[in-house]
Amino acid sequence: MADSNALRMRRARAHKAGDHSLCRRCAAVRAEAEPLHGVTSLPQQPAPPLDPPAELRALASRLAAAHEADPANSLVARELRMTLQALMPKGSENADADLTGLFSALQA
Repeated sequence: MADSNALRMRRARAHKAGDHSLCRRCAAVRAEAEPLHGVTSLPQQPAPPLDPPAELRALASRLAAAHEADPANSLVARELRMTLQALMPKGSENADADLTGLFSALQA
């Protein structure tokens, strides 16, 4: 006797979810599927030292290049603006020499 539509749907959903208890012909039931291997953890390596100002300057350079390539992309422009604002010195009117060059390049 053929299976009902409800049982077939239940079997298909269970199969997609990885439950093969209702399967009749899939590879997991026939033991043709590869056995699951345990997940091995990666060796713990110390994180390289991070220089946040240097990373922000590098990000600003990449964002400036992306903005020049696609000036209509408002998301890139917004991120560039926010990165440049984060790079500006707090409480001082004078910007860093690297930033001055970047600001002048962006205004040109």
